[in-house]
Amino acid sequence: MMDMIREDVGLIDMTTVGLDIGSKKAKISFATKEPIVVCGVEFVDEMCRKLGLETQCFKACGDRLEAGEVILEAYGRADSAHKAWKVCQNILEFLSGIASKTDRMLSLARAVNPKIELLTTRKIFPRTKELALKAVYAGGGAHHRLGLYDSVLVFAQHRAFFESDEAFEVQFQKMRQKYLEKKIVVEVSSVDEARYFAQLGTDILQCEKMSFEELKRCVELKKEFPSLLLSATGGIGEHNIVAYAQTGVDFIVTSSPYHAKPSDIKVKIEPQ
Repeated sequence: MMDMIREDVGLIDMTTVGLDIGSKKAKISFATKEPIVVCGVEFVDEMCRKLGLETQCFKACGDRLEAGEVILEAYGRADSAHKAWKVCQNILEFLSGIASKTDRMLSLARAVNPKIELLTTRKIFPRTKELALKAVYAGGGAHHRLGLYDSVLVFAQHRAFFESDEAFEVQFQKMRQKYLEKKIVVEVSSVDEARYFAQLGTDILQCEKMSFEELKRCVELKKEFPSLLLSATGGIGEHNIVAYAQTGVDFIVTSSPYHAKPSDIKVKIEPQ
C-alpha cells in the first residue's frame, strides 16, 4: 500500500512544504456523493495509519450507503493528510465503482434467476487483481479463476495440439483421474460441442458467445446429465445480463465489473 503513496508523493509534497503547513493539525474525511456499495475502507484505514494518522471508520467493506454518508475520518498532521488524500480517494472510488456495478448486475440477474451467480474473469489490468477481487466480493460476486494454477479450463487452443479426437479423449480421461478433486471446465461454442463434452464427463460447460436459443438448448442437457453446470460468457454486461440469466445457466462469467465508472467520493481536509 505504501508503494502507492510513494508513487504519488515522490520525494516531496512541494505545495505543503512551500506553504509551511505540514505540522498543523488536520482532519481528513471521505464521504460518498451518491448511493454506492462501498469498498476499500480497510485499505484506506491502513494507509492513513501508516502515515501516522489516527482513524475512525464509520462504514465497512460491502456496506450499502446513501449519498452524503461519511465513510472514514483521519486525524493528525496536515502533511500526512495531504499525502493520503488522492491515493485514498482513488481506491475508494475505483473499488466502490466495481462493487456497485457487481451488485447491480447480480441484482438484475437474480430478479429472473434467483440462484444464479456472477463470477469475474482474470482479464484485468496487471497487479490490480487483489484490489479488484476485493471489490467484486463486496458487491456479492465471486471469482471465476484466480490464475492458471487454481482451476482446469480446457480451450480449443489446448485441443489443437492433439492429432485426433481419440488422442484427446484418452488424455482428457487421464486428466480427470489425475485431478479427482477438481471440476473440469471446457469452453464450448456450439450445442454439438456441449453435448460431446458432456458425454466425456465434463463438470462445467463454459458457453462462449452463444445465442440465447443455443444457450437454452445447452441448458436442456442438464436433463440428461443432472450434475452438469453451465455458464454463459462473452460480452455480458448490465444491458443484457437479464436475457442471459433467463436462459437458465447456473452462472455468468464476465469482466464487465472491472470497467465500472468510479464512484463519486468527496474528500474534505480542514484544520482540527
